Amino acid sequence: MTKRHDIQGIRGLAITGVLAFHLNEAYFPSGFVGVDMFFVLSGYLMAVILSKENSLDLTVFRQFYTRRFKRIVPLYAIMIAALTIIVPFFLLRRDVAKYCEDVVWAASFATNIQTVLEKRDYFSELYDSNVLTH
Repeated sequence: MTKRHDIQGIRGLAITGVLAFHLNEAYFPSGFVGVDMFFVLSGYLMAVILSKENSLDLTVFRQFYTRRFKRIVPLYAIMIAALTIIVPFFLLRRDVAKYCEDVVWAASFATNIQTVLEKRDYFSELYDSNVLTH
């Protein structure tokens, strides 16, 4: 499969926007749109990959998501484990206690549900010390 330079360019713009937003929101207040760009690219790429299949049955979808699972989940688990070791050295005790609560949600892939249940929004989380915010 050849590398798509157009998609790589859009990814670069998205990353730049998100990083600029997190570095200084005042200078780049709309940088969070980069996250939306990633969602659109993901949907597009999923459609392209699945459209190359001869038939779209349950087996094809299961194989597709199994490949994604094998690629993403091990790195996610390593990140959570590494943060769990590192966090106590860098955060205040009260923040470590909150991290312990947050890590349960993150490990179960339910941080968005936690956000809804705690009635928080995306922008309020930018200023929290939650290192697991994604």
